[in-house]
Amino acid sequence: MSELSPAERLAKLRTLEEWLAWQLDQTRRKIGDVERRLQQEEQGGYISEQAIHNDHPAGVTIHRADCTMIERPVTSLTAEKACWSLSNDKSFFHPCQFCAPGKALGLDG
Repeated sequence: MSELSPAERLAKLRTLEEWLAWQLDQTRRKIGDVERRLQQEEQGGYISEQAIHNDHPAGVTIHRADCTMIERPVTSLTAEKACWSLSNDKSFFHPCQFCAPGKALGLDG
């Protein structure tokens, strides 16, 4: 096996450094996501996830705070506000099909 030249070794180390920096950034983002979800659970237990875009027909999705299907920015909601949103504005708010916040709020079934 041939020995790497100093320039080749430096290039490999720089590549490794970039990959490790990317991995650290991803880990910090995940930590931030988990911290935000924990804070949201403590504040109200329900969250609203922004619509895909302003004119999207699906509107805003209501989730339980511990839902793992959230993909867009969120806002914390109390149980009362989540219940009102799902009950009174069905054209704009809809429940997540995975965590079923309506069921937890006593609106379904």
